[in-house]
Parts: sequence; structure tokens; C-alpha cells
Amino acid sequence: MTEDSTTPTTELPTYGSKPTRPGMYLGLFHGRDKPREAMNDWGFNSPLIGPLEWVHTTYTCTICISFQLARDALRYFGTDCKEQFLELHGDLLTFGGKFYGDWTVCFVELDGCGPAVDTFRKNPRAWGHCAHNLGLT
Repeated sequence: MTEDSTTPTTELPTYGSKPTRPGMYLGLFHGRDKPREAMNDWGFNSPLIGPLEWVHTTYTCTICISFQLARDALRYFGTDCKEQFLELHGDLLTFGGKFYGDWTVCFVELDGCGPAVDTFRKNPRAWGHCAHNLGLT
């Protein structure tokens, strides 16, 4: 666990990439390191947070999310509590010690998912060599 309770402790899929499981996700983008950072471009994307059961915003100051599985909360937040809170800093949402100007809730269907990360092999297989080739390379 890091000093920021929302700093993820493992490698996570980023917004714009294919998650390994279908479901509802919270995608954060237009990221920056500091709230008043001058933006010359669109910034960076955050992890694609999910799969989620629900997302709720209260008075435009707190966003509460609930993960489908406690193990996913542990991956993203370092605790197995399924309900997690994301705070706003002015008009920016904070996650992992970074600041994001835009966010979206989206549903990823099964055919929009990529294969699971091959962590046990020294040289992971390429997507094109999967028995259930999804046409992804």
C-alpha cells in the first residue's frame, strides 16, 4: 500500500485498452500530475476501473463505486472493501495521486475483451495465437 489510499498496487488495464472481463467500467482520461498543470495536449489515461456493480455521484463532490468482486477492489485500492470513494479536487477527479479532467462510465461486452494476461510464461503468447483467435493482433 502506498501513502495515497487510491494508489493502485498492481499493473492495471488503462482506459482505451481491452479489459479481460466484461462489465461496467469507470474510465478516467485527460490526466495530469498536478491540478494546475498547463495542458498542451490531452494528457494521459488512467486505469480502466472495474468491473463495477454501480457508480453513484453525490452533490458533484464524491463518486462512490462498488466492484463486482472484492479482489478487484484490492487490485485498484489496496483493500478488499467492494465500495470505494473517489474525490473531486475542484473540477478534477483524483485517483492514484493523479488528476483527471474527464471520466466516463461504459459497459464492455464479452466480445470487447482481450485475453487474460499471460503472467506465468517467460514469453507471453501473442493474441493471434490463441485457440479462440478474436482477430486481434
